[in-house]
Amino acid sequence: MSKKGMILFLLMQVMNVVFSLNGVLMKLASVSWQENGLFALKTIAVLFAAVIVLGIYAVVWQAILGRVDLSHAYLNKGTTVFWSLLWSAVVFREQITLFNIVGGIVIFLGLIMVNYHE
Repeated sequence: MSKKGMILFLLMQVMNVVFSLNGVLMKLASVSWQENGLFALKTIAVLFAAVIVLGIYAVVWQAILGRVDLSHAYLNKGTTVFWSLLWSAVVFREQITLFNIVGGIVIFLGLIMVNYHE
């Protein structure tokens, strides 16, 4: 993989982390909504942060798509599974099952096969 390709790959991974953070924000917004109501300042602030995160993601992702094959870009979106598992365990103290781990490994092996096949 060329240096430019590696930089684009890393940028895609950073954007996948940013995208996965939106799931965290939406879960936090859901909890706040249940506890405080829809129009509570905390709920509105978290929802606003989620919109900002998605806006940043959309702009950068469109720039990436202009430089990378669409098939490679969307194959790399599979890494959001790992980030989502990480956030669920670290932020929300959810249990990661063996099936979650096996599924993540299968996705990871597929990403390696596709990205390093060239």
